[in-house]
Amino acid sequence: MPGTLADLLGYLDRMSPRQPEGWRGWHFTPVFGGANNRVYRVASGSQDYAVKFTICDSRDRAGREHAALSVLAEAGLVIAPRPVLLDRARFSQPVVVQTWVEGAALSAAPTSDADWATLLDHYCAIHAITPAQTTTVVPEAFLNASTGAQAKALVYEHLARLPEEERPPSLCAVIARFDSWAPPTWPRAPHTLCRVDPNWRNFIRRPGAWASVDWENSGWGDPAFEIADLMTHPAYESTPPARWRSFIQAYAERCADPTAELRIRTYTTMLRVWWVVRSARYLYEVPRGLDPRLPPRPDTWRPETERHYVRHVALARAHLEAR
Repeated sequence: MPGTLADLLGYLDRMSPRQPEGWRGWHFTPVFGGANNRVYRVASGSQDYAVKFTICDSRDRAGREHAALSVLAEAGLVIAPRPVLLDRARFSQPVVVQTWVEGAALSAAPTSDADWATLLDHYCAIHAITPAQTTTVVPEAFLNASTGAQAKALVYEHLARLPEEERPPSLCAVIARFDSWAPPTWPRAPHTLCRVDPNWRNFIRRPGAWASVDWENSGWGDPAFEIADLMTHPAYESTPPARWRSFIQAYAERCADPTAELRIRTYTTMLRVWWVVRSARYLYEVPRGLDPRLPPRPDTWRPETERHYVRHVALARAHLEAR
């Protein structure tokens, strides 16, 4: 007897398969790479879906993703999966089901002018969506701010989670310089949809407009913060400064946002320091089991995090000295 989608979700939840299988008319393949979710591609006839079991935490990752995809669908934007199902209660982990997006995920950060233009198009389409355009309940973006003071407070919020005796001298030196930094002010910032996770692995190359997946941290926020998050993310460490300067200018012109450049550069300062703190927290929390994930971490997590920490310290110092 063919199984329903709900039957299949129950099977995947119970068995957590690690290999491609067939089950009651469905074929499914585990999708690896993420740290916080169990993901499968499932197909039966014309039905072709991505199933994501998310880790349980205060973010409501499945709910956020479903809400963001619903808003994008309402806006008629074909730049992300379509939402199919959200269930927070019947399985051991909250689950969100969405259409499978055909195409190839980016294999590296963009380098060509054409790819950067396409990425700009993608962000501008997302940031054109405002709360006034939908009745869907969407939370505030998980990592965002609307003022320089709020951005600065985010750093101290994360720093407070790292015991003082566990703070490396290099971190303390960065924070001492950050303490004296006074962020500028601006009129009320725009409030738009933000996808939050800028890792290039989340972008799907297709003819025409790209799509993006993994909207589990999305929500309303200042779109300039999202651009700063893109610029400071470790996945883009090879992108030259000249590229970012042209990207910021093009973004501000496209959005007709007179304070966009000021806000982006302010948030960039904050995020340079935030990444120092976040990397130090990883090195403290992971060995103590304080940062649980669904899939196991790769054996290389520590040397990679240590390398990122050193790089973030150098970038933060340089950035703060230039302010």
